[in-house]
Amino acid sequence: MFDPKNRIHWVAVIVIAIILILILGVTSAEGQERGAPVDPPRAEDTWLCGDGPTYALRDVEPRLQEAPALRDELLRLQAAERPDGGGRTLLWICVMNTGRVGGILVHTTSRDPVLDSIALRVMADASYEPARSGGRAVTVWIAQPVDFVPRDVQVEL
Repeated sequence: MFDPKNRIHWVAVIVIAIILILILGVTSAEGQERGAPVDPPRAEDTWLCGDGPTYALRDVEPRLQEAPALRDELLRLQAAERPDGGGRTLLWICVMNTGRVGGILVHTTSRDPVLDSIALRVMADASYEPARSGGRAVTVWIAQPVDFVPRDVQVEL
């Protein structure tokens, strides 16, 4: 017979599984292949990233290095290739235990292929302070937003 405590346990497990599926679900825009990969970055051991985004336990999140230089490169490329374009591209980035990018996928498109391409090219060359688990550097997937603002929009901080 079923013990009521077991039934509650399994219901909780199923609810948590459904929530995780909803949170980690990958969305895409119409016409774009979901999770379409780009050319692999230089890391020799990209096999550590697996087939796609998964969660890895960590105590310390990876931290993007040289963010101002990356921002300048994004602005330069946007000005050259799509000056009036705006939007947000959300990327899945595999940050290797070395801090290098080992894989990159579009999670949510800006609906502008030029802006998505700029985000992929610039972020593929990014470097991070690696995530840590128990004091050791670990390979993890993260969600990294890249925001593009049209040239004629003034932003004050």
